[in-house]
Parts: sequence; structure tokens; C-alpha cells
Amino acid sequence: MISIVLAGRNDDYGSNFRERLFRATDHNTERLSAAGIDFEFILGEWNPLPGRPFLAEEFVNRVSRARAVVVPASVHNLYSLNPAMAFYEMPAKNAALRRANGDFVVATNADILFSDRLVKRLASGSLSRDKLYRAHRIDVDPSLSWIEMQNPSSQLPSGEGRMPPCRYLGAGGDFCMASRELWERIGGFDERIRFSTRANDWHFYLSAEARGIPVEFIGEVYHLDHELGFRNTAPDLVSTEKAHFGGIWDIEFGLPYLNPGNWGFHDVPAGNYQGDERICLVDEKKCVVAEDQNCVDRQLSSWLSAPPEAILRETARIFHAICMGQWKRRRLIFRLHDVHLAIALSGFDQVASAHGVQLFCNWTWPALPGFTVHSLKPEPSSPERGDWICEEVNGKIEIREYCAAKRIDVEPARIRVDHPSFNPLMARRMLHAMLRLQRRNVKRLGIYGAGSHTREMLRWGLPDSIQLMAIVVTKGGHGTLSGIPIVPLAVIEPLNLDSILLSSVTYETEMIAQAREAGIPNILAMYQDWPADVSLSQLREIRSHTKIRRQ
Repeated sequence: MISIVLAGRNDDYGSNFRERLFRATDHNTERLSAAGIDFEFILGEWNPLPGRPFLAEEFVNRVSRARAVVVPASVHNLYSLNPAMAFYEMPAKNAALRRANGDFVVATNADILFSDRLVKRLASGSLSRDKLYRAHRIDVDPSLSWIEMQNPSSQLPSGEGRMPPCRYLGAGGDFCMASRELWERIGGFDERIRFSTRANDWHFYLSAEARGIPVEFIGEVYHLDHELGFRNTAPDLVSTEKAHFGGIWDIEFGLPYLNPGNWGFHDVPAGNYQGDERICLVDEKKCVVAEDQNCVDRQLSSWLSAPPEAILRETARIFHAICMGQWKRRRLIFRLHDVHLAIALSGFDQVASAHGVQLFCNWTWPALPGFTVHSLKPEPSSPERGDWICEEVNGKIEIREYCAAKRIDVEPARIRVDHPSFNPLMARRMLHAMLRLQRRNVKRLGIYGAGSHTREMLRWGLPDSIQLMAIVVTKGGHGTLSGIPIVPLAVIEPLNLDSILLSSVTYETEMIAQAREAGIPNILAMYQDWPADVSLSQLREIRSHTKIRRQ
């Protein structure tokens, strides 16, 4: 049997929420039943609005084989660490996950239609109990018929592209399936990050990867587009804490995470709502969040959120110190005081060590139960001549050679650092790409892509060891970007490039195909080429810990 877990509440989120919800459940019920699949639906309703009937009441009456769990406002008030957020999607799904009866459990969204290819795979019986399953999301206009939605020309442009997104990025929360045993072993979605739900699905998959759990795409799902969704949120609001899904944060810190054993309010008595055994209501009187846990989680929210611009500027300086350290074959000894810089260095160290760059640091992490924190190598008792001392002084990173007074300038002169943005995921993959290019002795580079990802990347600066010759686009090509000429893919051969770097998150798969079709050699992808040795360093980190204890 398959349990299908959804989350929502009685607030008409995104306009016409109920219509989208019941269209999706009717569609999926019809497809699953026709395929002979036994299933149940479970709704996690979070923080329902007062003075209105629970959505759960209508849900269990209109949807066949349906149950619900309601997390009331009083529990939300205990849990939330962001006053701008009224709804926590992943904890709501966790509450439903812990009450699922299926052999396999799908965490999906309320407006997701399963494709025929996906349902056929679910019915095949060829599912592993030790693997996570995903589906590629396609955004569609809800006014279309099911037949019309499957026509590529009718589908909406979105961050998902036309092909499955690479690695574990993209809309993983729209379809995430595993055996009930594997959900229990992973511990559900992270409940310690209580200030944002943005990218919690990415966070989940990256944590699973750090545990060595394989992931497979098994089809497509169709998302009924609506107001307030991520793709429809105003650009000036999307990265702020005021967005209803919270602000951007460092989703790779402390992986893999481990929720407390009572995740999903498992230890909180939940009685039937008004005698209806299909709806359980989490007992607010039995739900307690310890103040010491609140203190730690508030601290995490301040650590993992975007730091001040001045700190980002120094983070970019660390980035270039590592690049030049590899180029000059130097060991780097960091002496830091700011936690944001320590978090940045911790992530960069996992990349640098995979490329043979030796980093040391005086930083020691406090105890963070539930998080696997990457420990930095302590400063050697006897530094060697030639080592670089990278010391934080009055908020600035000053670099000098050991036993020498002269400061070392690591900042690039050609593509300069220019107000780098907070994007830890990109910065680490960019560092991997730069170190890999330097190891290959690449001198003449082209960057494929002239969109926001490339503009954001160039703001971090490029090492002077690599000369950026062109920004490459699939079609067209005119003007410049950061002073670099933009040229079409079809005419880059005369540039005699040593390598071309793909610059996109979710369109990378398409770009690889287009570059290969154009006969371009030496293609380097930032995301699909994220190396196994970087991921394995996380596994080594896990094994080095005596135990990760459940709280």
C-alpha cells in the first residue's frame, strides 16, 4: 500500500486552493485505482485559521480513503521562530508521515497530478526499500485539461526546465517517496530549522546524499500553477525573511541532520477531533519545546541566514585565498572570530581538501546535537615557512606569509569581486570548478549562460590564473556582460577555448545536450560534476563521530 501525504490549511492559499486540492486528489485517485494500487491519503493541516471549519473536515469527507492530522495554532506558536511565517509545510508533512500505514509513503503537494508513466512505475512492484524516489515537476495552467497539460507547448516556463533537474536540486518536495522504514531511518524532514521552509526539500535530499542513500527519478508530476508560489513571488521579496516561505539560508551546513526521536509530534497524544476517528488533533497541552532547544535553534537561525554584506565580501576573499593557495601550492592557516566566516570556510574546506589544498583553522564548534558539523583541522603547532596566515582582524581577512611581514593580495584583478550575494550552494560548486580548472591548467575559459546565475557568479570574481574569453549563449549573442563579449554557441570555435563552464542550476541538463550537439569539447558542469569525493568527505565526517545521539 502507498500512503500519500499532503499539507495545507483552511486559508485558500494561492487562490482556489480547495479546487486545486480536490482536482489533484480526484485525478490521482482515478489513476491509482485504475492501476490496481492500494493507497490512502493523509492531510497534515498546520495552524488552521480560527472561526473557519478545518480543511481536514472537508478533506476526509470528499476524498476516498482519507485521514488527517491537525496541528493547532497553539502548537504553531510554540514551534515558529519566524513571525512572518504562518505555515510550516515540512513539519506538517512529518506529522502525517508518522501516522502513515503504507509500505511506501509519498510526500507530495496538494496541487500535484501524477503522470501515467509515474503511476505505471508505482504499479510495477519494482521499488527498493532502501532508495528515495523523485519525479520531475512540470508547471501547468490549471485551466487546461489533462490532455492539454501533456502538450509541451502548453506547459509554463519554470525553474525546472524541460528535462529532469540535475542532482538533488529542483522541486523535490513535489514528489518524494520512500519505504516507511527508510523514512523512519532518515527521520523525516528537518524540524530544527524553524525560521524558514525555503529549500527544505533540497536540504532533505542533500542530507540523504550525505548518508549515501541513492535517489532515482521515476516519472513526471504536473503542478497546477497559482499565485504566491515561488515562481510567482516578486523578485524583491523572494529572498527576504518576509516571504511566506522564509528567507534563503545555508542548506548544506551540518549534514546529515538527525531529528529528535519524537519528530512529527510522535510522542504527543493526538485525540480524535469531535469523535471522528479519521481526524486526529495534536494535543497542545502535551506539546512542549524546551527552552534550551529554542536557544540553540535561534542561534542556528542567526548563523545560517544571510550575513552582512561586509562578511560576504570577506567570504569571497577566503574563496580567492584558497584558489591562489592551490595555484601557489601553499598551506593556509586561518584564524577566525566570526561564525559566518567559519561556516563558509567549513564548506569550502570540504571542497579544497578534495583537491589537495590543505586548510587549518583555530575554530572549534560548540555542541550542536542533531547536526554533523565538519571539523576544521587545528592549526599546526609549528607552521612551515611558506604557509599563509589568513587572520581576521577587525572584520577583515589579512593574509601574510609565515615569518614575513608583507601582506599577500589574493584578490583577482581582471574579474573583480563585486558585492557577492549569499549563495553558499553556488559558491562551493564554483570553488570546485575553479580548482578543477586550475588543476587542468585551463587558461582560456568560456562561460555558457548569460542569465542571473552567471551574473551572480561573476560578482564573486574569477582567479587571474584563468582568463574569461567569452560569455556563450545558445542563440543570438551581442553586447557584453561585465565587459566580456557575449557570443553564440555556434561561433565560439575561433576563440580556441580550453574549456567551457556551464552556468545554470536547473537548465544544466539541457545545456550539456546543446553543447555536445554543437561539438564542444571539454565541458565542465558546476552541478552535475559535483564530485563524489566531496560527498564522501561528509561520510568520512559521520564515521569520525562517535555517535549522533537523538535528543
